Amino acid sequence: MRKPTHTPIARAILAMTGLLALASTPLHAQTADTAGENASPRSGVAAPAGENAGPPTVGELDAVTVTGSVGDLQSLDFYAPNSSAVISARDIENQGARKLDEALQYQAGVLSEPFGADNKVEWFKIRGFDASTSLDGTPTTPNGFFVWKPEIFGVESVEVLKGPNSLEFGASNTGGVVNLVTKRPRKEESLLMNLEAGHRKRLGLGIDYNGIANDAGNVYYRIVAQTRRADSMQRETDMKNYYLAPSLTVDFNERTSLTLLTSIQREDGRPTNGFLPGYGTIIDTPYGKIDRRLNAGEPDFDHLKRTQVSAGWLLTHKLNPDWTFTQNYRYSYLDIDQRNVFAYGSDNNRELLRGYSLTDGSTRNHYIDHRLKGRVRLGDSVEILPVVGVDYLKSDTSGRNNGFGMAPNLDMFDPVYGRPFTATADPYDLDTRQLGLYAAAQARVGSHWNFNAGIRHDRARSDGRIAGTRSDYDISHNSVNVGAMYISDYGVSPYVSYSESFRPQAGVDSRGNTYRPYVGKQKEAGIKFDPDWLQGTLTLAYFDIEERNALIADASNIQSQSGKRTNRGMELEGDFRITPRTGMKVAYTYNHSRQDIDGGLTIRTPLIPRHQVSLWVDHRFDLPQGGALTVGAGARYNGPTEDQRYYRGVTVPGYTLFDLMARYQIDRSWSLQLNARNLADKTYVSGCDFYCYYGGERTIDMQLQYQWR
Repeated sequence: MRKPTHTPIARAILAMTGLLALASTPLHAQTADTAGENASPRSGVAAPAGENAGPPTVGELDAVTVTGSVGDLQSLDFYAPNSSAVISARDIENQGARKLDEALQYQAGVLSEPFGADNKVEWFKIRGFDASTSLDGTPTTPNGFFVWKPEIFGVESVEVLKGPNSLEFGASNTGGVVNLVTKRPRKEESLLMNLEAGHRKRLGLGIDYNGIANDAGNVYYRIVAQTRRADSMQRETDMKNYYLAPSLTVDFNERTSLTLLTSIQREDGRPTNGFLPGYGTIIDTPYGKIDRRLNAGEPDFDHLKRTQVSAGWLLTHKLNPDWTFTQNYRYSYLDIDQRNVFAYGSDNNRELLRGYSLTDGSTRNHYIDHRLKGRVRLGDSVEILPVVGVDYLKSDTSGRNNGFGMAPNLDMFDPVYGRPFTATADPYDLDTRQLGLYAAAQARVGSHWNFNAGIRHDRARSDGRIAGTRSDYDISHNSVNVGAMYISDYGVSPYVSYSESFRPQAGVDSRGNTYRPYVGKQKEAGIKFDPDWLQGTLTLAYFDIEERNALIADASNIQSQSGKRTNRGMELEGDFRITPRTGMKVAYTYNHSRQDIDGGLTIRTPLIPRHQVSLWVDHRFDLPQGGALTVGAGARYNGPTEDQRYYRGVTVPGYTLFDLMARYQIDRSWSLQLNARNLADKTYVSGCDFYCYYGGERTIDMQLQYQWR
């Protein structure tokens, strides 16, 4: 296994860090706000919805740098001409989410768990397309089965940027970017302990401690730890998770701050196998339907052992009151040993046709981003926030992989496991490099006009061999995005925007053809409402997205590349207070999604419903002696879908799921919370895309929480 050659880069980074620290004069320590905590919509984060102050003036244009946040480069301000959202840790906790895809379920434009509940990976699409995941602004670079899985307990907030946008770190999927801002030190002493128990033998313990390391108060740290185990819906599937994330911040003075972020995560168990044929799920059989709890795999063969290690820093240096330099570096290591048996078809009687996948290897990533952000005032009515930067990604993956091999059949109504078979895998080696140069600017003209624009150039190279076939590419690509908004005096602000994305794709199809890069573009127009009489915000957006070289499921069990996929749709999203104690979140999405397939045909995109609706309402009851009871209820509707390529004329029915939350705040320190998801325990198929997938069953969890600060 090759060793990464990063020593010169590391030396240069350390030297620059030392010089910046020495160049700074000692002053009192600064206090930095973390994105996602108690900010107003004008700072890019949903706040108590009664906080309305009319259109901002030029002087209110947010110039705060939060390193590792998408908002540092691509504004998440409510008055920015784009579609974005920020989900706070409290929102995640209230809805009882235990994975990232669950945390996104009440967002407009997001299709969560399209492949059903899965204990080994996150599944979601934004505006009908796959989206990229980043960690503190650094890409997680999934390669085939080598996929990083984040721990949601370690997250401070989740930033969602919808639609194509390569500005953040260059290569990204057409659906957009979901950035996880991890928990980092704060200048306070606090402790959070969380004990959870629930459905399918779920047990967990989480600890989040923040402390100050010295008397001066300029060195502070945080330790986040989580352990959890749970069985999954399918019989004999389970997973144990362990997570530890220490971090340390040093404020050298009021101009220079360095945060060290580290984490280690371990998963061990039997993975879920959600792949099933249409026969027995959406198509009746003489023997009934396949039990949603059927394990179509091999319990004695299937396993997942995954180790994730991450280490890096976030450096901020204020050159003067208007200009700030930031440096974001992360090293990540992923080691995975995964074996799965799954069903890919049937004999149209009782037996499932099965295959297996096998992955054993590791990925090492180095990512570094240097960024200079400033403020330029052109008179009293024009203010510009320019950003320029350069970033570099080095990713090396080495191991063995077999995406599809044959496994023995299984009676889907009376399964008997243990028939012997041989599993083999081919060498998998992939080395990628990507260098990016970018420049962007946000501008406000007077009190009514807001603009943004950005351009980025990437050079991406890959050398590797997958399944005995070369998988190389050498690509240069330019991406742009522009937008404009008019901010009226009446809380009605129309906007337009255009954005692009690209993503090189390693791998080959069943005919040995190397995949071409995804290329996406989006046109968007919308209106954002923030009137004085509405205690909150409301956004209506129209989008038109096109992706070339889309990957689609194939009967060969290896994805093939189609010509084009499109989606034209609308989103409506609101977050407001009905009363001071009653809140409401509402989301509606309309999709008209089409994709090309072989033979020059264009069909409706599988899995993507035309209509999606969600509603969440919560109310707080004040109790005697300082206690409180908060009750919340949610409903999620996904409309019917159809796989017109493999099951033409067979509709996958739509479904409505109900969620419930009750939180009893016993006193200032103790609370007890109950969450139920899919409260009615509805059995449903989440979608079909050659394979078909059962959605998740009812889960009920309870948390006992102690908090001190």
